[in-house]
Amino acid sequence: MNLINIGSFALLCIFGISYISKLIILAYKNNIKANVFGKGIKLKETLVVEKCLKVITFIEIGIWTVDALFPAFAEKWFIKIYESFGISFFGLTITLIGISLFILAMMVMKTSWRAGIDKSTKTTLVTSGIYRYSRNPAFVGMDLMFIGIAIIHGNLITMVLSILVIISLHLQILQEENHMKEVFQKKYNEYANKTPRYLLF
Repeated sequence: MNLINIGSFALLCIFGISYISKLIILAYKNNIKANVFGKGIKLKETLVVEKCLKVITFIEIGIWTVDALFPAFAEKWFIKIYESFGISFFGLTITLIGISLFILAMMVMKTSWRAGIDKSTKTTLVTSGIYRYSRNPAFVGMDLMFIGIAIIHGNLITMVLSILVIISLHLQILQEENHMKEVFQKKYNEYANKTPRYLLF
């Protein structure tokens, strides 16, 4: 393993630990089952989007693991587009920014954070902190993370999967916006009118 692969795996661990830790804290400290991806009574379209996102994300994380821990295998079986320390280091920086943004968004959401749309419990509309600048900073963070991973490893399968994850995240955002409009109504519409979906748009 070279420095780039070590950095990539370290970032994967940071992302995984932060995500799982948030689920555990909400479960044991607040008695909240926050992992509701593809679960519960929801519209069929919502369930399909969530299940697809879950599967594609798990596959991408699996490929990320292979890229980082087994570079010889990845080089043999994954079609390499380029190999550049400078570009890969830039990818590490983008991934770090994405993960940091994701963690910050989870922290600001406090007990309202969910993995998936939660129809069973009442949450509050968070509009403070980083949510003053983006309605979906956690998703922006994940987009940056997966873009960064594609840049780091520079192979075709990682790039294609990253694009598929980003498309799936966008579809998830649309489902969540419909849910927020239904739950918070005028309050959410006012928030949406003054706050971009991503960062600048």
